[in-house]
Amino acid sequence: MQARRLWANGWHIPFQDSTYWVNFLAVLVFLVLLFYAWRTQTITVTVDGAQFKLTTAAPTVETALTKAGIVIDYGDEVSPGLEARVREGMDIAIQRGVKFVIEADGQVVEARMPPVTVAEALQRAGISLGTADRLSLSADAQVWEGLRLKVTRVTTERLTIETKINPAVTYINDANLDKGKQRVVRQGEAGVLARDYTVVYENGQEVDRQLTGERVVKPAVKKVIARGTRPVVRTATVGRGQTIRYTDVLTMEATAYEPGPQSCGIYADGYTYTGKKATYGIAAVDPKVIPLGTKLYIEGYGFAAAEDIGSAIKGNRIDVCYDTVREALLWGRKRVKVYILAP
Repeated sequence: MQARRLWANGWHIPFQDSTYWVNFLAVLVFLVLLFYAWRTQTITVTVDGAQFKLTTAAPTVETALTKAGIVIDYGDEVSPGLEARVREGMDIAIQRGVKFVIEADGQVVEARMPPVTVAEALQRAGISLGTADRLSLSADAQVWEGLRLKVTRVTTERLTIETKINPAVTYINDANLDKGKQRVVRQGEAGVLARDYTVVYENGQEVDRQLTGERVVKPAVKKVIARGTRPVVRTATVGRGQTIRYTDVLTMEATAYEPGPQSCGIYADGYTYTGKKATYGIAAVDPKVIPLGTKLYIEGYGFAAAEDIGSAIKGNRIDVCYDTVREALLWGRKRVKVYILAP
């Protein structure tokens, strides 16, 4: 039988030549092995400090790690990058990311990255720090799994607050105005006081306020009030239908004395503090309440003159003079009206 022939790609190959095919396949396998051996690279992979060798024919770092079953998660860091071409003897370092959160500006930011410093973690998260801001952890410390990093925003504000200065009140005497009456001479105006503060805020909340100075922006103008000193003469009908003219009436506690030694002591000479003869119609007063020399009408006693003083006669007290001890004792102690008579 005539041997069949195989035509392939322009080659004329004897179909029944087994030796040829064995040799052809051996050459093909050799070429494949030679190509694989030419493409195979030995590299070193370090994962969080653990190191091992890896033989791979993958063209890129990403493909080599995938074929080796090494999964790269979000936040892991590979050096050189995943797109780098694999080279013989290459060192690939993998840092696994750690999960943590950052509290800043009222928000909670979840992050995953290698255990870098706090400062770098904030930079990677796009969070900037002010000069006075505070961290819950040192900026040089490394982040770790489960960390809750807090950023406290610290701001300072200079604040000025204006307050009202109430005007002082000055009183003057006015002899042309009846006693007991007043009139405003000058109304007065409130002033303005400015106080400067340095206010510190943490995350928008005030935590401290210090007074740094104050100044008068507008001085207050005193209010001036005139008080009347002119006596107001009134009339009253007293004992036995007498009409008196008086400027004031006081309710006082009244006692009585006689000018001799029995009432006034062994040194009594019968004369008043003003040098007048002590007799009926003389009264001892507190000069701070009733000036000496004032003419009086005393309810139940009659007319008198304030011409004497006494160590026990203070405030709204008056001591009327009688000529005898018996009369003084009969008077006793009572509350009476004392009229200040008009001149």
